[in-house]
Amino acid sequence: MAFSKVAVVLVTLLSFWSYGVLAQLEYLPLQSSLYAKDFVARWNEHNAGAVGDQLQLQLIKNGNFSDGATVSTNTTYFNGYFRASIKLPKGNTAGTVTTFYLSSPGGANSNHSEIDFEFLGNKTDAVTGQIEWHLQTNIFANGIGEREQRITLWFDPSEEYHYYSVIWNHKTVSMYIDEVLIRIFQNYEDEGIAYLNSKPMQVYMSIFDGSHWATRGGLDKIDWSNSPFQVLYTNFILDACQVDPNNVYASPCAHPTHNNWWNHPYFWSLPAERLANMDAIYAERMRYNYCTDYKRFPVPPKECTLPRR
Repeated sequence: MAFSKVAVVLVTLLSFWSYGVLAQLEYLPLQSSLYAKDFVARWNEHNAGAVGDQLQLQLIKNGNFSDGATVSTNTTYFNGYFRASIKLPKGNTAGTVTTFYLSSPGGANSNHSEIDFEFLGNKTDAVTGQIEWHLQTNIFANGIGEREQRITLWFDPSEEYHYYSVIWNHKTVSMYIDEVLIRIFQNYEDEGIAYLNSKPMQVYMSIFDGSHWATRGGLDKIDWSNSPFQVLYTNFILDACQVDPNNVYASPCAHPTHNNWWNHPYFWSLPAERLANMDAIYAERMRYNYCTDYKRFPVPPKECTLPRR
């Protein structure tokens, strides 16, 4: 018993010490930080920086306008594993949107490819006293998107870091939270459905004002008295094929026959237990699925009707 009390005291002291160290870490602008070599600000560099080894983006009110930030990698990739640990803003975040995603150069006007994690802020529920965070995912292939799925998270993503990852190969895109599979999008090109097999992508992170749609369809706007809204990213793993965006297949690793671990058949057709776990999450936590939105799609998109491969 005496040992347990000593241990508790030591852990408490270490916790206070760690908090103090973190609180005193120097904030550096992005281009003066350890991330300057690999990342570049695409929007509002003044809202992007680093605190220790944590990349920080913030959303503030600047006069009559919202002022967020977008950062991307300098490098372009084609297939691979993409992961970041993320801690979302605390408190009443209704109306905010925080992202981690892959997108091809040129954006929405270039028949682009995109794989999205979008974290939709919320406010405390008056009945439960809890904040229910929604994660929206979306996938674009050859410019065709509108594949939104929205689930509630089973943890508070503002309390501690969780990691979010994508495995992208020539057969399947799979998306994970802490190694838990939450979404797949498979290659049905033989069925006339576009897949992400032609355009390389960069990794992006952003935070912005989504008051007109993000929380309860835009009913809950941002309460700017809670700003700045700050999101932290760290522990990046970008284990992927680096390519020249103008000549993707000049890189041997871009070919589907190359011996990359993400091209292993295990990641084409995923194990039954992982798929069953994903389906259980959908049954309990799915709040929106484009495949079952019959008002929007009276005829379901074709990929929604095809068997998994």
